[in-house]
Amino acid sequence: MNKNLTTSVATVVMVIALIAFAALAPGPFESLLTTIQTRVIGEFGFIFTYPAFFASLLFVGIALTPLGRLRFGEESPEFSTLAWLGMLFATGMGIGLVTWGVLEPRYHVEAGLSRDQALLYAFNHWGLLAWAGYLAIGVIFAHAMYNMRLDKPAESLLGGGFLSKLNLVSLVVSTVIGLSLTFSYAADPLQKSAAQFLGIEVGSTTIIVALSLFAIASSASGLKRGIKWLSNYNALLALALMASIFVLTAPLEILATFARLMPDYVLQYPAMALEVGYNDPEKKAWLADWLYAFEAAWYGWFIFTGVFIARISKGRTLRQLVLGVMLVPSLFSCLWFTTFGIGGLNTGAEDVFALMAFVDEHGFLSAILALNILLFFVTSADSAGLVCEMLTVQRSRAFWIVTMAALAVVINWLDGDIFKVILSLISVAAIPVAFGIFALVSAFLIRLRQYRSQPSTTDCVAINPLACHHKGEFRTTRRLP
Repeated sequence: MNKNLTTSVATVVMVIALIAFAALAPGPFESLLTTIQTRVIGEFGFIFTYPAFFASLLFVGIALTPLGRLRFGEESPEFSTLAWLGMLFATGMGIGLVTWGVLEPRYHVEAGLSRDQALLYAFNHWGLLAWAGYLAIGVIFAHAMYNMRLDKPAESLLGGGFLSKLNLVSLVVSTVIGLSLTFSYAADPLQKSAAQFLGIEVGSTTIIVALSLFAIASSASGLKRGIKWLSNYNALLALALMASIFVLTAPLEILATFARLMPDYVLQYPAMALEVGYNDPEKKAWLADWLYAFEAAWYGWFIFTGVFIARISKGRTLRQLVLGVMLVPSLFSCLWFTTFGIGGLNTGAEDVFALMAFVDEHGFLSAILALNILLFFVTSADSAGLVCEMLTVQRSRAFWIVTMAALAVVINWLDGDIFKVILSLISVAAIPVAFGIFALVSAFLIRLRQYRSQPSTTDCVAINPLACHHKGEFRTTRRLP
């Protein structure tokens, strides 16, 4: 049997086994997940946050050196900067920001924190720590694919043996689980929107099937049309929503708060990112529920999003990736949470739909929000299918989208407790994924050192630009700025 087909079959079997366990024995399954989450993630969650923190500092430092000029591939960028940023935003966090922009600051304030501290925690959960992981995986895969010329980096970097296959299965499983939950996240607000604007009651299964068909149609149109166009529309709609909330709620307060908190975020970033709650059980429990849980979830998405970033970043430089994948999105995430957080707290809105209804009683913004969620989901599902296809077998994108939809249908057939169990599964599943990512990073650094030590200079730019820098030969190519 083809080795990539074996990986695909093993992934599907594992997903089915996990859902069957959750459905047939929800009590023991939930207990097992809770134990792992509290004892492993609660005690050792720093294994997620520390690498992301140091990666963020490392890449900022590298971007300021001549290594920042390293170009991934020899061609010019495949997509314009605006289209590239739109795809990054839509795939990286779009639907998450829409969902949590109002919710997280409210949760923290209701728990007794000040508004400023609530927003700073939101910045920490959705800012540099998250985007640094996307950046690291994107850089590794971009360099491996376009400079080292590795066809299947996730496998070839680890030697293609049993452990490599096992790691690949865990990466694909985490992507499938994460996107299945995105189906479920999108289904609920779209059900409400159908009832509000169309006056019809639509079941969650029908919504999920329709979403999968949209995603498959997007995948059939190709990367340069489907994901690109939808991502551009997504970005415009999201900006329109944020601008509307900014203007219609408290623009001066939002600006003042953002200007005041950004320096605080930079100064407090090391302390917040490296916090472990030493000798403080309550703090450890809080970290397990928030910082560690969020970062564990990001690890579950690092491969999916990072590989997609690599796919759309051919021809870009390392410095451009540091700016476009980490710094600019982090700044935008902070502005988003400031706008929606203050807007939600000032109006008393419980979620983003309530906020839209408060500022626009005619429902126009609510309709835009529903469309934004739909398009965000379609681009996420399409890009996730593309990544699963890149990690497994060719022309399997539609199959993976259907697999994600089928898993989402099963989740929505289960009761509420099972749904929470499946949500917890993302954090627990991130544990093997994290170690798989660490193994990939280590293998990449070893392989990179081997390429840098190659004596030949004739192909150093095409194969390994770092070798050119190592020998002081960046001037040998006209494509490096």
